[in-house]
This record gives sequence, structure tokens and C-alpha cells, in this order.
Amino acid sequence: MLNGHMDTVGVEGMTIDPFKPFVKDGLLHGRGACDMKGAIAAMIGAAKSLVKVRLRGDVMFTFVVDEEHLSLGTQKLVEDYKADACIVGEPTAMRLATTHKGFIWIEIDFKGKSAHGSVPEKGVDAIVQATTFVAQLPKLQERLNSKQHPLLGPPKIHTSTIEGGTHWSIVPDHCILTLERRTIPGETDASVLNEIQQVLDALKEQNENFTASARKVFERPPLETATTEPVVQELQRAIIDAGGTNAEVTGAPYWTDGALLALSGSIPTCLFGPGDIRQAHSPDEYVNLEEVLRAAETYCNVARRFCA
Repeated sequence: MLNGHMDTVGVEGMTIDPFKPFVKDGLLHGRGACDMKGAIAAMIGAAKSLVKVRLRGDVMFTFVVDEEHLSLGTQKLVEDYKADACIVGEPTAMRLATTHKGFIWIEIDFKGKSAHGSVPEKGVDAIVQATTFVAQLPKLQERLNSKQHPLLGPPKIHTSTIEGGTHWSIVPDHCILTLERRTIPGETDASVLNEIQQVLDALKEQNENFTASARKVFERPPLETATTEPVVQELQRAIIDAGGTNAEVTGAPYWTDGALLALSGSIPTCLFGPGDIRQAHSPDEYVNLEEVLRAAETYCNVARRFCA
């Protein structure tokens, strides 16, 4: 299976016309060029090259929607289709990635006590409570840095949104903070929530008025595919055959549908595609057309090898 997503992120803040692609200096510019229409074009090119080739196995081209949100396309895909291996064409800068991070979205509800703004000492400011937690995040990240994955590095955590209060002259009695926690293989939602809870418990010990509760809102697991899988080894050979200079395995810091294909679909999955993640979602998104052509040759080569 060759897999890619057709949806893109929004266009707010783009410095070029997002839907009028143009080529300059060998780079194709436009929203989705890197993430990931370039890989889809390469897969279609591979399909055209494979039409007259006799293969013992089937090559499936699966172009899905909603990867940038809830991955409804791939969730449905794995219910209806199976394969012996899959390559997801995310922009890996033409490197072979066998692993990527997952993520957990966490919401923390801080409870305070409202009071008139002229006597704030009579209340408990929920927004201030939230800031005491946020102030602990650098220390939490330091602890996370000890959990090193050989290809992905440490887990990461960052704040996402904050909302609280009702009026200028009222001490806020509630505040909602949302976080994103990027996970590495071996971590679970329970272990991540326990880390958050430990920070909340410590703050409660320091301040009896501190009241907060954390919950998981959404999660997606990380991907980790063994380098002994045939698709990894055949892709390494195909990369070299197409003129690639680096077939060593690497990891991706972002999340992809590859984890759903591997875990929900039980399909050994890796990532390989044209473009650099630094250009994805950018104001002037682009993909190198030479990489697109080389990716097409690589996809064709690995399909011929794997399905021979």
C-alpha cells in the first residue's frame, strides 16, 4: 500500500496565492505542495510506470482525507482494506523514517473563587492558579529529557490555549488550560496523565486553595516499525537504486496516519516522501520537483521489489 492524504491545513497567513501553483527554480509552490500533494503526484507517477509490469502481488494506492484533523479517512481505510506493508508519503526530505511521535491532548480545569475586583484577596484567582502550573512546565520538560528515544529524542510538552474569567472587575473562578504532550514509543496515556497529576499534587501541597483536575481529550499513538521488516529493507534498496545517498533509518518528530495503519490496521508501515517538514504548513509552501521525480522512481522500485 502507498498512502497519502489529500487534505491540507488552512491558508491564513500565506504570502502566496495558495491555490495557483507556480514553479520557480525547480520548486513548486502552493498550499499542500509539500504536505503532501508532492508525494501523491509521485505515487501516481509510480502507478503509471507499473501499469505494464507483471507483479505477483497488488499495489494499492490509498489517498485519504482528514489526516490534518481526526484521520477519519485512514480510520475507515483500515476497516476495509489490508496489506502486507505500507509506505506513507509524508515529507521526510527523502529519508526513510521507521518511527514517529504520538500525541495526547490534555485539558486542565482550574477552580477558583470569584470576588469583587476591589477586594481580590477575598477570592481565589483561577488564572493565577493556572500560571503556577505553567511555571512548572520547564522543570517537567527537564525530567522528560531523560527519556531519550534513539531516533526521536525525548518527549515534549507545550501549552496550547488558555481561557478563563468573565469580567474586568471579577476575580476569575475558573480557567481552562490545554496542553499537547508529544509521546515516544513505550509511553501510555496513563503514565502521561500521572506525570501531570504529580505536578498538580505538589502545587496543592504548597497551596491549600489550589484546585485543579486534568483529563485526556484526545490521543494518537506513536509509530515504531522494526528495521527487520521486509518493506524497510526493500525501501532502503529502492532509495539507493533511485540515486539516493542516504538510506539509513530515521525518526519523525510529527504524527502521521502511519501509526493507525500499523496499530489499527496491523500493517508494517514506514514513511518516505519528497519535501521537508519545515516547508509544510508554511506561508510559502513548496516542494522540490526533482525530489518528486526521484520519489516516484523509488515508489516504483520498492513496489516491483516487494511484489515480485
